Amino acid sequence: MAAKKIKKESLKDEGLMLKDERKPRMDLNFVQELREKMEKWCGNWKVNNDQYNEFMSFIMGSQWNDDEVKVFDSYKKIPMTFNKLSPLMNYLLGEQRQNTPQLQVTPEDDVPEPTAQVREALVKDISLDSKSKVVYQTAFQQAAIGGFGAYYLATEYENNFSLDLKIVIKGLKDPTVCFWDLSAESPCKTDGMHCGFKSRLSRQKFAALYGEDIERTIKNIATDSGSILADDDSIVIINLWKRIYSPENIYKLSNGEVVSEKELKKLPKYENEFELEEYAGREMYIHREMPVYVVSDRRVPRYKIKHYIVGGDYILEEADFPSEQLPLIFVDQNSYWDKTGKQLCRPLFKDAKDAQRFLNYIGTQIAYLLKVSRYDQFMGSKENVRGADTQQIWRDPANYQGMLVYDESPSGTKPEQIRAPEISQSLQVQYERALNDIQTSTGIYNAQIGEQGNEVSGKAIDARTKRGSYATHVPFDSLNRAIAVGGEIINEMIPFVYDSERTLMLSMPEKGIEAVKINQQMDEYGGQMQNDMTEGRYSIRLLPGPSYEGQKEEALQSMQMLLQNNPQIFPLIADLYVENLPLPNNIELRNRLRTIVPPEVIEAGKTGQPMQPKQPQQNPEAQAKLMEIQLKQQALQQKQQESAMKAEMEKAKLQLEWEKMEHEKMEMATNLTEQQLRYKAETHRTNSDANIAHSQNLVNLLLKEAEVRNQ
Repeated sequence: MAAKKIKKESLKDEGLMLKDERKPRMDLNFVQELREKMEKWCGNWKVNNDQYNEFMSFIMGSQWNDDEVKVFDSYKKIPMTFNKLSPLMNYLLGEQRQNTPQLQVTPEDDVPEPTAQVREALVKDISLDSKSKVVYQTAFQQAAIGGFGAYYLATEYENNFSLDLKIVIKGLKDPTVCFWDLSAESPCKTDGMHCGFKSRLSRQKFAALYGEDIERTIKNIATDSGSILADDDSIVIINLWKRIYSPENIYKLSNGEVVSEKELKKLPKYENEFELEEYAGREMYIHREMPVYVVSDRRVPRYKIKHYIVGGDYILEEADFPSEQLPLIFVDQNSYWDKTGKQLCRPLFKDAKDAQRFLNYIGTQIAYLLKVSRYDQFMGSKENVRGADTQQIWRDPANYQGMLVYDESPSGTKPEQIRAPEISQSLQVQYERALNDIQTSTGIYNAQIGEQGNEVSGKAIDARTKRGSYATHVPFDSLNRAIAVGGEIINEMIPFVYDSERTLMLSMPEKGIEAVKINQQMDEYGGQMQNDMTEGRYSIRLLPGPSYEGQKEEALQSMQMLLQNNPQIFPLIADLYVENLPLPNNIELRNRLRTIVPPEVIEAGKTGQPMQPKQPQQNPEAQAKLMEIQLKQQALQQKQQESAMKAEMEKAKLQLEWEKMEHEKMEMATNLTEQQLRYKAETHRTNSDANIAHSQNLVNLLLKEAEVRNQ
């Protein structure tokens, strides 16, 4: 096979047209048919589009409509927003970034292992690079908030000084501009017969791209539904992908392999020189250096895709798209179909909208009550502050006088302190209820997002977090499915886009980022190709779970826990440990640590079967020395155990002594308390006796004085 070179002609044949090859042409029938398809989709999808705009505005923008604002304004209330849904969306976006799936590329026929590794690295580089992840996050946000999202695949030149094309993943700011075939069956709608989206170009830019003559002929255009396709300032550009049915035959060969009709025609004919009876009357081919013939065949469905760019009544560009699936991928959140067969999308926050509105109502009412409440501290008559000095004291409540004086009034009234305004307990209860309703309707609880919940143990927190992850599994799974479909389309596009010899910077296993040559011609005749991206069949498999960075973090945490329990195993996993460290380039460090890992351990990790270590030659002196060392180690371990036992006994003895001292201390404290009580009782009795004696003496003196007077 000769190495392919990029030329304008080959690009045109592949449908990847250059800028100077645009040949706009007017086609009224084609454009009218396209507008009818768009109108049909818009009529069927209007409910979902309206819902998308409503929820996107509610969660990301204002949560009050004009009628509500007018009502609150008539009551002189200020509508307040306590948006709890937008932070939940940010939490989900962060979690999605940590759960980007991995794509596994598996060859379906005999492909050299290095070529298969390069193919897998190329698919991952396109589908999971940093720009693609931003596109996925945008589509995920659109689907979670509005019920559905979208992204698409395209080709563009590597730079302004290159004729090499590359596959790129592009996002859409608003998925409501998209349309698909209503008969599409797959969840991502890539099996329909058409799809597309609308964008808008200023007339000045349109004229620069497609010519002023065409721009002047496109007048203001409006569809029956009121959609504006052209006005005085801009023109709507429609990207349309049309899927065309183009079946072909496949053939099963005598060696058991299946080839397409195109591949069969490329096989060299085999001349039956020896007239073998088993080959008599058969058309023979050479496949994998063996004579083969066709055993059976059947007709299978195949599709070709045409890409059109339409503006006004013109087809501005037309090209073949190198895939059998439509490149505009529908990202669902969680749809259902009604009894009429119409698809209805359900945003993730659909059931939480009313709870959020109720929360805003309660918060607005609480704020209104605080607004109309008076903040005066005292209530009194004018007579209480008639004096100039008294007025000065009462004018500034923050001024501390030591004593707050007031003027007496004729009626005797005095200033009375006013209690601070209080919020109704029922309003607070309803506010908490609204917060709880938001959590239960979304399935995202405080414990799941790291806030303090009512859980009191780690096990309870983990259980609540796990329960919440079930509720958010659907949007993550829907996005992962869309990413996998995008990987399938990329895999179909690679043989047509990456069909020339070039050097790519790819992340290769065990090597990191390196320059890899693809489609490299190994001989002057082009019979041998290294890393041939134009041949071979591959399947894409979705590996859900944390992203590559998330997997490295989880692996590192697991190995750290393992090393805490058994630090001695580090020499067995040193290379794996450093591979998961968050370092931009750890190849050299990994290679160094790999030297301390035994080769049989590395081989066992690859095969899953431990290698038998080489038996060293028996040396009596070394064996005796080893035995002596082992005996010394055993003796040392025994001494360590005895020391540990003695230490435990001493610790127990000290514990008993301490408890005895505490017991004696308590007894002494009890005796002291008893002596104090006795002393107090004795003192009280002595004082009582003295008082009684004193009283008796007074009585005797009074009696004697009475006797003297009587004499």
